[in-house]
Amino acid sequence: MFKNRSFVAGLGVGIIAGAILLQLMQIGDESQQKLSDGFKDGEPKMYTQAELDEKLAEEHAKATRNAAATAKPEAVKPEESPAAAATEPPATSVKNNDKKAEEAVKRQVRITGGMNLTDTADLLAEQQLISDKDAFIKAMKNKPVRAGYFIFEGNPTVADIIRILTSQPLTKSEFEKQMKS
Repeated sequence: MFKNRSFVAGLGVGIIAGAILLQLMQIGDESQQKLSDGFKDGEPKMYTQAELDEKLAEEHAKATRNAAATAKPEAVKPEESPAAAATEPPATSVKNNDKKAEEAVKRQVRITGGMNLTDTADLLAEQQLISDKDAFIKAMKNKPVRAGYFIFEGNPTVADIIRILTSQPLTKSEFEKQMKS
């Protein structure tokens, strides 16, 4: 029927293959965009340890003022007041709580697509995970930086940080679950 039947069949196969490749490229671009956007609208504020300590101190001061305001000083002497005793815990328990807080600190890091090793080192230094950026960059020299969500607990070593950053990143749902617990 057609003189150039093989040409027409090749053209049809080429168009179909091109459409499939175009769809795959669009899917890859969308997933990269979602990863780089993260959850901008509902993204929780990421605090450094110093900022978190300041916020906790402010909240503790507010609670102390509220407790002092609700206590009746004329009915009970301040040294006998249960509110005063509750606001000033023994020094040993404060030290133990600080140690537990340091051990249980979860630092969240989001490495976006397109970040290079220097940007990653800056981000980790901001989160106080590393102290020497140059040493970290030298240790990570031939290792790929993975884009995604990572959680660091306590004070990990540089080797632990490298192991976590080169492993599979957390998905958004896994990240949210771990931050809640």
